[in-house]
Amino acid sequence: MARLRQQHPQNYVNSGNIHTDFENVIRYLNAAELGDKTVSELLRVLFNEEGVFQGPVQMRVDTSEGLQYRVGQYANDSEGWYSLVDIASLRGPAGQSVGNVEGPFFFNRKDAIIGSTVTAITVSAAGSGYVASGLSVTLSAPNDPLGVQATATASLGGTDGDQIASVTIVNAGSGYSTIPTVTITGGNGTNGAATAAVGTPNSVIPYTFEPATDEIVVYRNGVLLYDSISGSSQYTKSASTNTITLTNLSPAVALNDKVSIYSIRAQAVTNYRRADELIAQTQQSIAFIHTTDEKLLVFRNGILQQEGGSADYLASSAVGTITFLDTSNPLTENEIVSVITVENQSLKTVAGMMFEDEYTNDDGFILYNKLVVANDQIPQNKVSALSTSLAGKANLTAQQGTPSSPLTGDLWLDINLSPAILKFYDGTQWLETSPESSLPTFVQTNAGEYVRVNGTGTALEYGDIDFSALVPKTYMGAANGVATLDTGGKMPVNQLPETFSTQSIPFFSVWEDSAANIGNKTYFVSRIWKQTIRIDGIAYKLNSGTCTMQLSVDGTPVGNSFAVTTALQNDNLATVIEIDATVASKRIELVVTNNSSGQTLEVAIAAATVNV
Repeated sequence: MARLRQQHPQNYVNSGNIHTDFENVIRYLNAAELGDKTVSELLRVLFNEEGVFQGPVQMRVDTSEGLQYRVGQYANDSEGWYSLVDIASLRGPAGQSVGNVEGPFFFNRKDAIIGSTVTAITVSAAGSGYVASGLSVTLSAPNDPLGVQATATASLGGTDGDQIASVTIVNAGSGYSTIPTVTITGGNGTNGAATAAVGTPNSVIPYTFEPATDEIVVYRNGVLLYDSISGSSQYTKSASTNTITLTNLSPAVALNDKVSIYSIRAQAVTNYRRADELIAQTQQSIAFIHTTDEKLLVFRNGILQQEGGSADYLASSAVGTITFLDTSNPLTENEIVSVITVENQSLKTVAGMMFEDEYTNDDGFILYNKLVVANDQIPQNKVSALSTSLAGKANLTAQQGTPSSPLTGDLWLDINLSPAILKFYDGTQWLETSPESSLPTFVQTNAGEYVRVNGTGTALEYGDIDFSALVPKTYMGAANGVATLDTGGKMPVNQLPETFSTQSIPFFSVWEDSAANIGNKTYFVSRIWKQTIRIDGIAYKLNSGTCTMQLSVDGTPVGNSFAVTTALQNDNLATVIEIDATVASKRIELVVTNNSSGQTLEVAIAAATVNV
């Protein structure tokens, strides 16, 4: 926009000229207005007070219109947008191939020679005429080009102090597979010499991982080392120390062994896989699932095999096998077969900015699981109520044990059961959403039974009705409650109702005769039949004298013996005496011994009827 300027300053000699120019200014400013906004208002939108541009230019990607922009401030988010690029152009022409991706890719090769360090240097000739100034010791370079050359210094000694007395190692170096040459120079002396020695082979090889998760293959002397068999491997890798350590090798690592290492870019689109199998028996085939698009490398005991009908093996994707063809030399026990997928000929089409068939759906939109969203990149209006919304949703947990600290409405897929059962937490307990799924299968023998929880509380089962569990514990064994049972499954005497009180079986040696004498003999008490009685007490006394008595059943003494005197004794038996006369009658007797002037023996036997 051109600046306003005075057109004819010499003409302002009359009011007419002034009016004409003023009218032009008004028309100019009116023409500059836009949307009822003056030039000043429009400029305030685009620039701050320092004149720095701050215009509200917005960009968005519309799902139907593509990449859009707008400039200015709008009351409605849907207004003012102009399309730059449609969706199809943004992501590239659908189905148009602009390149192919194959894999996996072998890279980052490293070849190393197993070597060692210099462990000792021995002076073989002292020489003479040496001075310290300029005296130098040099060791030849290591066999491994990646190794470190050793260094050393010489010390003087001898009668005149001009001979080589010792050589000290400063840096032991690495990568020596043969003994290095030691050369002594300088110092004005002559004929000094020394020899070196190297140590045991070093099985740790430096290797840089790019990235740390790289898969690798390792060869020793051209033979592939296995990666994993029954948890064992012939090498370990450490991305933290950038080393590979050889282990479990037979024969063991030796000096001058040649080791080659490759990294494999095992991307998801390549379907890289590796399998190492220890052969357990004589056989011709091993299982390896693969497709016709996958190319394989097959190794037998680390030696690369050739594919083909007249070669070493045939790979069949139809049945997922690799069959070795030499029937005269089949696979035998303890051989190792390794299979590696090295190429996927199912080409991945690259269209526009994305892998068409890997990263976008049929509408050309990028799949959510292919996105990486950094913190604070999602617009807040898209997630403003997300936490509240998620808090109101049921939490689903799939595990064997009961979830801890559940909330009302939570769901739990109990995978400890087979099949797994979905449960719902009502605020107090877990309820099965489909309890019929846990009902056991019933058969005819389950007729009249009911469904109950098993003894471990883990499942349902069919069983007979048992009302014993319906009696409250507070009534069990109570004075006016339900009797408990003893270890023999019988009702204790103290739990019997009063109507089943113990009866007494009386016995007198001579009825109504206080002067009757007793003797050492067996007296008949009673005969019982069609019942079982339990004797749990006995009372006894003499009018005079003493004796010993004991109960007997059919001539066999039972229970303890009792010392009888003129004092009345009421004894509760510590061990009750049970007499079973349900099958055959039993004779209850009283055996008197040790009689000393005993007269009128009176005995009462407390017995309870157990069954009739």
